[in-house]
Amino acid sequence: MAASRPTVYDVAERAGVSIATVSFAFRRPEKVRQETREAVLRAASEIGYVPSGSARNLARGRTGVLGLHLFDLLLDGPLDGALPRTPSAHERRVDLDELDIDSGVIPWDAVEDARLSEPQTFPLYVDEVQRGFVLECKRNGKAVLLSTGGTGLPDVADTAGRVDGLAVLPGQSAMASLSSVAANLPVVVLSSETGDGHRVLVDNAAGERMLVEHVIRVHGARSLGWVGADVSHDYADRMRAFFETVAEHGPGVTAELLDQVDLGLSPDFVAVVARAREGTLPDALLCASDQVAIALIDVLRGEGVEAPRDVLIAGFDGILAARMTTPTLTTVRQPMELMGRVAAHLLLTDPADGSIEPRTVRLGVGLQLGGSCGC
Repeated sequence: MAASRPTVYDVAERAGVSIATVSFAFRRPEKVRQETREAVLRAASEIGYVPSGSARNLARGRTGVLGLHLFDLLLDGPLDGALPRTPSAHERRVDLDELDIDSGVIPWDAVEDARLSEPQTFPLYVDEVQRGFVLECKRNGKAVLLSTGGTGLPDVADTAGRVDGLAVLPGQSAMASLSSVAANLPVVVLSSETGDGHRVLVDNAAGERMLVEHVIRVHGARSLGWVGADVSHDYADRMRAFFETVAEHGPGVTAELLDQVDLGLSPDFVAVVARAREGTLPDALLCASDQVAIALIDVLRGEGVEAPRDVLIAGFDGILAARMTTPTLTTVRQPMELMGRVAAHLLLTDPADGSIEPRTVRLGVGLQLGGSCGC
């Protein structure tokens, strides 16, 4: 059986001081004489004592931790509709239960490496938001509890009960479960106008307008097709802006809804493939996200249709994979890391006493040109 963990009492006894002095030596060193503090730190080092941050924080009624809950956005591999650039990456993965980690140098596995580094899997939107959240918490001395799970209250409450504030990336999930959580601690919802608490959004409409205007004015597109389901706040915003912007150009420019693709549930591009085989594709295909656009490029390539030679294609989000496709993807870049940082800032500056009204922060976006539209 492992030895019990050294306590503050053990340090006090070894250093010949009170437990209050030990506590001050770690938490408020300016209150303790230098030689006394050195004796306490020396005693702690000799017995391997580490002060309990959780105990300190709980004594203050705080955990010192902010939570980031991901309902349905972490991927363990490429989605079925997003074809990997390295097909063998789907074949297998290392079984850690069968891996002999004591065998010296573990052989490098090219297939496993290809799977893990597949650009359509990582980093995605959620990964960059998470990075910004963690960096802002680190800068402010806060730990982060990362959790993922379902949409029900127990799933969210389990995380909420262990943190001082909770940021939520909802994906396609309903937010009703947040109402009781937000009544008891600060909550920030990213990329959704539903759910209680603060919100961090991006200007989806302005971004989609940039794309539509670009393919029409710069590339002369006269027929445009939309690909993607309005399964989230972001997607619905973009699709609405797409049709509104095209309509502003009058009857000489047309817009149509093609496949309502949801890569997680219905990854098939039935209408687009049929139109490709008929040779009746629109001049440009604008997609709800980069993931949809990248998958679409691969699907059309299988039909002998290449972007931008045969059709112009654009996405939305600006994930890393957009810069690694062939051709590179024209898209709208969201400030994803900044979104995470703002979410953490909203939690850090909310005193959790109900004195601050929920705030909505909307961030601008930028056009990111690539080869898929002919640029």
